[in-house]
Amino acid sequence: MRTDFIEEIDEAELNLFNKKLRKLRSFKGSGTELISLYIPYGSDRSAIMSQLINEKSQSSNIKDPNTRKNVQGALRRIINLLKQIDFNIPKNGLAIFCGNVSRQEGKSDIKLFTVVPIRRLETKLYWCDSEFNLAPLEEMIKPTEIYGLITIDKNEATIAILKGKSYEIVGHFRSNVAGKERAGGQSAKRFEHLRQEAEHNFYKKVSEAANKAFVPYVDRLNGLIIAGPGLTKETFLEKGFLDYRLKNKILGTVSTAYTDEYGIKEAIERSKDLLKNTAIIKEKEIVNEFLTHVIKTGLAVYGEKETIEALEMGKVAVLLISDKINKTAYYLECSHCHHKKTVVLDENKEPELTCEKCGSAMEVVEEKDYVEALMEKAKKSGTETRIISTETDEGQQFWKTFGGIGGILRFK
Repeated sequence: MRTDFIEEIDEAELNLFNKKLRKLRSFKGSGTELISLYIPYGSDRSAIMSQLINEKSQSSNIKDPNTRKNVQGALRRIINLLKQIDFNIPKNGLAIFCGNVSRQEGKSDIKLFTVVPIRRLETKLYWCDSEFNLAPLEEMIKPTEIYGLITIDKNEATIAILKGKSYEIVGHFRSNVAGKERAGGQSAKRFEHLRQEAEHNFYKKVSEAANKAFVPYVDRLNGLIIAGPGLTKETFLEKGFLDYRLKNKILGTVSTAYTDEYGIKEAIERSKDLLKNTAIIKEKEIVNEFLTHVIKTGLAVYGEKETIEALEMGKVAVLLISDKINKTAYYLECSHCHHKKTVVLDENKEPELTCEKCGSAMEVVEEKDYVEALMEKAKKSGTETRIISTETDEGQQFWKTFGGIGGILRFK
């Protein structure tokens, strides 16, 4: 089940959006050197540019010379970017983040990042702080794809919440239910009574923990799956201890051999029909399809160079990119001869800023996540992009075995 909000958003763009926010959250500035600028579509160009020029002028009053230099440098980068794109703001608006992100005191490392919101931006904001202000964007990614999972037998139970492509274990319990062999001196009747009482208390304890974990999400909970070996899962449901609001969310039961965390993974794997529209199942299926083509049909490509060549030739139907890829595309322009070039570097590596044409200094006009640059390249050839997380076993295999970049081909 997907909400209208999710249906309007391309899954790859949503994953890229989340990846960008994770990166932006990691930056901490010294003082108020990090600038966040939110520009809704249709904003008045002259008003925005005048504000930025005024802020640059006002920054000359900053007492600390390093802070003054960094703030002015960041504002200059933002102004240059807006001139470079001729104030062509996307329909959903544009968020710009710029500032000194160096972790070494006294060293300047001014970075600029742009984010196109996944929903229409209504907030117009200029903000300086020691952190980037991400609140307007974070409001857009509150989880909507949430499922509850319970694995249970008479000895053990595990409770997990599945959000998107990852799950979180929120409870693990062991029971006091005795085995079928009774202790010496106990009558069979009393022994069975004690077993039933312990079993009853165990089911109640697990249900109370499940209620506590799932009820806060009840309005956004897409479903609840009960798993485990044998008939214990059915008996658990028959006891009726689950909150009445959760009973309507039960999608079904599935059989698993385990009831620990491995049982949760097993439950997800065996619930493909119940979870067929979820991100985690879609990811498993697309990676398995890619692997099938690698092994059987040859309609697959992997490796950065090989995949990009196939993409530029229009061969790639579906581009697969791991979210573990941490590279940056730098768009440079020479301040003297206006020569432009793009370089792609691993995270934390800096581009050479000497112009190869005239020897003058080049300026970084924009920095873009390499995954975003690849997605833009894919769009030009009508290629679908799927960003693969490492939250699943399939995603881990794709990253470790194939380097995190590959494609399913239209033709060889």
